[in-house]
Amino acid sequence: MPVYKDEKLNKIIKLLVIALLSMVCIYILSQFTGIISTVRNALAAVLIPFLIAFFINFIIYPFVKWMENLGLRPRWLVVTIIFIVIFGGLGLVFYSLSDFVFRQLESLIIDTIPSITSGLMQDIKIQYPDIYEKILEIYEKSLEGTDQVQGINDTILKTAVGVATSIPKLLSALLTAVLVPIILFYFLKDHNEISDGFYNIMPDRYKEHFVEITKRINDTIGLYIRGQLIIMIAIGTTATLGYKLIGLEYAIIFGIIVGLTNIIPYIGAMVSSIVPIVYAILAKGDNPEWYYILLLNFGFQFIEGNILQPVIMSKQLDMHPLVILAAILGFGSLFGVIGVILAVPITGITKVIILYYKEVRAMSKLESAPVQD
Repeated sequence: MPVYKDEKLNKIIKLLVIALLSMVCIYILSQFTGIISTVRNALAAVLIPFLIAFFINFIIYPFVKWMENLGLRPRWLVVTIIFIVIFGGLGLVFYSLSDFVFRQLESLIIDTIPSITSGLMQDIKIQYPDIYEKILEIYEKSLEGTDQVQGINDTILKTAVGVATSIPKLLSALLTAVLVPIILFYFLKDHNEISDGFYNIMPDRYKEHFVEITKRINDTIGLYIRGQLIIMIAIGTTATLGYKLIGLEYAIIFGIIVGLTNIIPYIGAMVSSIVPIVYAILAKGDNPEWYYILLLNFGFQFIEGNILQPVIMSKQLDMHPLVILAAILGFGSLFGVIGVILAVPITGITKVIILYYKEVRAMSKLESAPVQD
């Protein structure tokens, strides 16, 4: 029978107590899911606009400093000029491309997808008649017991309920879209004042640490976000040109999907690869074979992983893929799509703080160690 020292036994007891308390806390929290959900939604409504503005601030603030170094003052004028240039440029690009992109989307949704669905059902009917019969049977059973008028009423009711439930989400999204530029403006204009405010409320013994952590976060997360934006644009443009070159229909739409989903590590690349491949397989017609698209997507990932990432970002966050995936899943479940997008930067900030804390502890232990002759 093993004999435990008091110190080891105490550690085991502490771990058991922590595990027991954790299970009790989880049980208690599970009894208040409604309250937790309400609090979570309230926090999300407040935090999300600030978080989005905070991370966009990392992209734009270097331009503010650059213009100030050129001698342009005051800060509010610099920020206003940058806002006009950036948002005006984005508006111009959107205006130039929106008509063409929307027409392609309309064609894809109204014409192509129904045609693909119809063709797929015909193929199933010819090649797998048993499965086709079962599909028809399920469909007919779903219509049993409802007349045409009742079906129309149910459809109207479901549509009305869907619209009613989506209104709060739509209003929240619109409010976020309005608040983010306003919050961002003040983040940029009052950047120094905000930093000084946090600095002043810190206890004296933490002020030096606050400055160092802020610097490290700005260096790592700022470079990551700016680099990620450049990579998104580069990969999206490359994908559009590549898809166009091999003759894939809706190349611009699929290229935009590749660029936008690239913001989500690993998962984004997988999704953006699957969508055009599935389309090419189902749509047939003049589209290229699916393996050409697969090879092209491998090429995009090779360019990103071996050229763009090392050159632009130098793997600043250096986090294990499992950590990134866990963060994406966790923040996604809490805050939805916005959580998925912000998961990596938030996790990166957490890592910076933890690493700095470990450095400080190691240095303090080293300094407090007795000096041996």
